Amino acid sequence: MENENKENLPEHLRQEVDEAEKEAVARMEIEYELRNNERYKDFFVNYHPDDIEEFIKAYARRKVTWVNWGKFYYEHNEDHQLRFYNMAQSCLWQIQQKKLFNLQCQWRAEKIKIPGISTTMDFHYWEYNIKQCNFVPPITQWEFDLYVEYFQNDDAEIDPAEADYEFEWQDFLRFTEEYNNAKEGEELIIPLWYQFYDNRMGTDKLMNLSDLRGEKESKYLKIYYDHIHKVAPEEKADVASTKKEGNEYLSVYNPNIVEKFVRSYEDKDILKYFLSYEKSHKPMDFADELAEMAFKELKELSEVIPISASSDWRDALIEAWEDYRSKQILRLLPLVYEDYLQKQELGISYETEDSTEVNEELEEWKEAIIKGRELSGETGDFNF
Repeated sequence: MENENKENLPEHLRQEVDEAEKEAVARMEIEYELRNNERYKDFFVNYHPDDIEEFIKAYARRKVTWVNWGKFYYEHNEDHQLRFYNMAQSCLWQIQQKKLFNLQCQWRAEKIKIPGISTTMDFHYWEYNIKQCNFVPPITQWEFDLYVEYFQNDDAEIDPAEADYEFEWQDFLRFTEEYNNAKEGEELIIPLWYQFYDNRMGTDKLMNLSDLRGEKESKYLKIYYDHIHKVAPEEKADVASTKKEGNEYLSVYNPNIVEKFVRSYEDKDILKYFLSYEKSHKPMDFADELAEMAFKELKELSEVIPISASSDWRDALIEAWEDYRSKQILRLLPLVYEDYLQKQELGISYETEDSTEVNEELEEWKEAIIKGRELSGETGDFNF
């Protein structure tokens, strides 16, 4: 009869009943084991029988909970530590990114030649494949120690892209323009690690070098794209006719277009509801996003995290979050570097990143340069 009643329940309720039955059976088995197995007698011998019985029942309930949920929390904590380990590993590779950037400055100025590098876009490729970039010398102990010293500073940053969604480690044009045109006392967008390294090693002058190679590429690219626009004016006109400048592109996700449509075609009530809803659901600004990320991570921690006083609670929360992450990364950096050295010694390669989009961009760039050279009456190669 009991089974028939259970079968009449909705599926989700039947699952709950089944789980409850399994837990009840598991508790009874644990209780039986604790009461009857001789191995526990010595533990209980000095306690009152009523206390023993209460302990056994409560212990059985808790053990079932540990079995059912402990694995989840254990794996969650393991994932948490793995995430920090991966962050520490990404930080370690900033050392190689800086060395690659310095090579790029010299290569663009035609001070050096690098086997396998034929265009400026190759540096963009190796940025995404820095772990396979064999022409950058391996990380030395003094370079690692220098990076740890940098990371111990209050000015260190874990990932510049957190504050700049357009950030790229090999963004030569952006960094050099910023460096050569910055006013005194102005905060630079150049990575803080690059600035720390340059101040210590005196390598910032590399950004003063002429971009000879970049200028040559620009000439060939201009020739090629000017040619394309001349031979396909209809295509160019079609593209231009479908584009709208500024805030006029047609999309339901364009708030200006949507508001314009609502004001033009909807009644006053809809307009009122629209304005009220959109005002209460405005996109978060960057500080809100970071504060939300900080809160989500910090609330999962079992340890107490101190928060300094601040005029803006978001800044205080973000600072506490960044301080906690930095301490975790500093703790793990030596392990990451040790793993790096072992891989170097044993010749073990890192897993290749998926850079399909970067590869396609690189091939298009190279093809355009070749076509530009051919249109100029020159040989279709990169010997220029």
